[in-house]
Amino acid sequence: MGKNNFAFPQQQHLETVKTMLAKITGNDSFKSSTHKDGVWEAEIYLSAGGMFDKVSAARVDLCGGSVEGVPTDITLVQAFAWPANPCLPGLIIMASASSTEGVDPIITFFTDLIMQNGAARQADKDAFTAALSAACQRHGQDLAEYQALMAGRGMLGECSAECGMLYFFEQSDTALLEDIIRAPLTAYTDIVAAEAPAPSPDGVAAMKSSRKNIIEWMITQDYGVKVSRQNDIPMEVIEDYGFPPCS
Repeated sequence: MGKNNFAFPQQQHLETVKTMLAKITGNDSFKSSTHKDGVWEAEIYLSAGGMFDKVSAARVDLCGGSVEGVPTDITLVQAFAWPANPCLPGLIIMASASSTEGVDPIITFFTDLIMQNGAARQADKDAFTAALSAACQRHGQDLAEYQALMAGRGMLGECSAECGMLYFFEQSDTALLEDIIRAPLTAYTDIVAAEAPAPSPDGVAAMKSSRKNIIEWMITQDYGVKVSRQNDIPMEVIEDYGFPPCS
């Protein structure tokens, strides 16, 4: 039990995510909790109210755990934002480092807008993509390469807007990743600050349906939830840091 020490993500990256989200939710909006037992530990920050039904930022460590019976260490830094207005997209940021015995650590990074009402405004998608592209270009990389794995995968129960990125990195990519993790937060701050259409009853119904589909996808298909359950992380803890609001 304890925390790993991968080059990325680390505690500072959780703090970066939480601090940037607090600019949207309010500096004192997050309530913290820590849960740990056996081989896992979870540090969770939750906020609700105002324009958001739920915002979460968390770090989860698996030290001396296992995946399909193979000894594995994992560090996850993850954040979600779920606006109350279905016309506004949600946000996911997921950075995970994992290592098994005799194998170099692998970093998975996924970020995207979440379609809450079945669609996302093109202007929002373009702004999100542009922020990520600029971060990649600063390191001589092409965002298109990092988007190829995401297309057509039906991420988040087909509620992923597919304007972000999904890719596997190495520890040597830490400088790039430290820039990339800020980019979606910067773009999202501007997206939710812009004027959005008023929610309609149909939009609210679509949002509830989308969130239900996302929860079902997470329970049945999400790799992170599967690994968490294999290592006895209680479902209520997973729901806190990883699920959309149910109402």
